[in-house]
Amino acid sequence: MSQSVSPQSIEELQHVVRTSFDTGRPIYVYRKGNNEGLTIDLSKLNKIIEIDAANLVATVNPGVKLGKLAEQLAEQGLRFIPADTPFYHDKTIGQLFYEGCSNISSLKYGYTKHFLMGSEIVLPTGEVLKTGGKTVKNVTGYDFTRFFNAPYTDYGITAKFLLKLLPLPETRKGLAATFTELEQLLAFVKDLKDSRVVPAYLLWSDLSVQSIFTADVQGQLIMMEFDGLYEEASEQSQSAIALLEKHSGTIQEASDGCGQTAIKWSMLYQPGDKYVLTDEFKIAFTRQEEFIKAFCAISRNRCVQAGLFGQLAEGKLNIALAAPEPEAGFIDAVTKAITEAGGISSGKYDRITGKRGSGVLAELEQRAKAAFDPKKILNR
Repeated sequence: MSQSVSPQSIEELQHVVRTSFDTGRPIYVYRKGNNEGLTIDLSKLNKIIEIDAANLVATVNPGVKLGKLAEQLAEQGLRFIPADTPFYHDKTIGQLFYEGCSNISSLKYGYTKHFLMGSEIVLPTGEVLKTGGKTVKNVTGYDFTRFFNAPYTDYGITAKFLLKLLPLPETRKGLAATFTELEQLLAFVKDLKDSRVVPAYLLWSDLSVQSIFTADVQGQLIMMEFDGLYEEASEQSQSAIALLEKHSGTIQEASDGCGQTAIKWSMLYQPGDKYVLTDEFKIAFTRQEEFIKAFCAISRNRCVQAGLFGQLAEGKLNIALAAPEPEAGFIDAVTKAITEAGGISSGKYDRITGKRGSGVLAELEQRAKAAFDPKKILNR
């Protein structure tokens, strides 16, 4: 087994990394190491260093769990949007950015990367590089903050994150509903988009995904939340309810707050024995029905218990499988189907399995890796 170490400060992390660089010993972060390597566990580097309410910025270490951060921010009437739902509460800040987790509330508030203002990165040499800052003027020019914190880009280990905050909303209105047919669900989402009713988030889980986790499957499940000023959120929630009735949706829950349904199904994003490819596929809404049906056919023909869930209105679809590891042929067939439907694969599966990409961007990434990690010790 590979040796593991849990630094409790940036200085300890620097020492570990510098020693590995000097000896050429590989180090692994957020990944499973080999017998010769050293696994760095960042769970004890978990301080909320500062909550700067005046500048709406929080400074945190990578081991801070999003649920803990959300609780402490709420005490000051603030929120970090990617941690503002229960779905990622068991993830750490470091995992959120390293794994490229999509902001569940991006439909209304934008991508996760826009909530990262700056960072401090321990390079594979042991040196510390600071990027960005608390104000927008510190994030102009070359965007090194997002360059070093892009998913699976192993140029260094981020030891400190500067996070953009927003005030808590005046109210939240949660909704959960089921549809008998996929076509009804997609028609509802289309009408919702056309009506300019914008939920903070809108998540979908198909029948197969639900059957992996529970025997209580009542239909195509959709969860959403409206937030903001009381009158605005209430009006938008009522508009969504009217559209649900129009398309024969069955309301399972209408609540103040995020609702118990969302809390229950946060299991979709929690670590477990189910293999989940988070934000693996992206596809235009108009082509989703085509891809979803192709996916179901592939799963059926290959006898693979798998399903889809994710941010349907934005075309960000994830896979859940009952087995702990996917069949390579199944993933290849699904990737082909998404391409034929005009979508793209985010490449997370290739990253996880260690496959090297091709093309100009992959070549540039390898050159950057060689520049910052010349001995290739980080996640070798």
